[in-house]
Amino acid sequence: MSRSKITSGILLLAMLLVGMVLIPAASAQEEKDYSVTAEEALMRANANMINFIAGNALGFENWTGASINPNPQELYDVNGQKLFYRFSVYKENKLIGTIDVCADKTLGPSIYDIVFDPEPYKVAEAMKKSIEIAKNEYSDGEIKSTQMVVYSYPRIGAMTVVKDKATGVEHRIFVDAYFLSEVEDKPATETEPGIWSMYDKILAYGKENNLKEWQKSDELAKSIEQVAANKGVNINAAVTEENIKKLIDEGVVKSSFTGKILDINGIGQEDDVYCVPACIRMVCKYYNKPTPIPSQETIYLGDGLWSWDSGSIGTSGLSADNIVKWATHRWGKTGTITTRLFNSDAISEIENERPFFTMILGHCRLCKGYIVQDGYTYLRINDPEPTGSTYGNPGLLERTYGSSEIERVYVR
Repeated sequence: MSRSKITSGILLLAMLLVGMVLIPAASAQEEKDYSVTAEEALMRANANMINFIAGNALGFENWTGASINPNPQELYDVNGQKLFYRFSVYKENKLIGTIDVCADKTLGPSIYDIVFDPEPYKVAEAMKKSIEIAKNEYSDGEIKSTQMVVYSYPRIGAMTVVKDKATGVEHRIFVDAYFLSEVEDKPATETEPGIWSMYDKILAYGKENNLKEWQKSDELAKSIEQVAANKGVNINAAVTEENIKKLIDEGVVKSSFTGKILDINGIGQEDDVYCVPACIRMVCKYYNKPTPIPSQETIYLGDGLWSWDSGSIGTSGLSADNIVKWATHRWGKTGTITTRLFNSDAISEIENERPFFTMILGHCRLCKGYIVQDGYTYLRINDPEPTGSTYGNPGLLERTYGSSEIERVYVR
């Protein structure tokens, strides 16, 4: 064999080897990391809080002087993916709100929701109890992990994953973080609370679409951070009136918020399956009809409009159809069920003084308002959770993009 042929063969072999090395390297480059660090999330929480305050957003009138605790609670999805960083907002050493920042860029705009005057929950106790239950039920099992999860939005709790050493099967133990009660690991339905993946629900909007929305919200946050830096304002410090004035004068807010919030007090649901009765009762008080205002139990049992199979009482909740029937016979109005979740429709209802029911899997809330800025719409919601609370959570501000809504009931 000639020397030139040997040289050519060696060269060809070298090229093949290089190709084999480069192919997996190229594939590895395609696996991008879309995770958000706690430091990045804190910047976005602070920038958006400044934006809401400086933009005169409804509900933030008393937030001047507030500061964000830089150490968030990490919340995971039931599938194990990190979902949110939950930041606590304090003013004069009092908890006045929480801000949930998405922990992954594929989940859309950085801010998912903001809660005013939240009910406190018990992280350490819930995690401890879930581990204890796992050890008791699977004494020879191996505990794989324990995390705080959003197991059925807005409900959070501790999830312990334990592996049965004999069968290799993994089991999940859930304990609610408010009541420290064990939650059955069963799928949620329209009328029954259960477990569902919020991460998968948001991804249904499309990964690429969500990334674009993240980028859009990220540009806003960075522009606020830059303006603050130019004026010598530390956005991680308490938001003083002086600093807000500096930022407004510098044009930190491109456009003010618009919106409207109806005067409807929150009512906490008295039972796990009383979310619809609690929301109906809110509207009964708003319309002052019927009188006297029926109790949640009376509404749940039907008040003569529907009947129950005795085996379902206390285990199944009401549906959108029940809301429509109640609207017809108790308010003299027409209820319309729709899966068309347009911002324009929500705004129209509120502008016409009509609260509406917003349904998520296994749960019902009442929308009483909205705020809008630069194309972003947030709904102001009275959530009857937590169960057993007096007012529920009447201060939930939730984005509409990538939301957990599945349908609405308009009452006209």
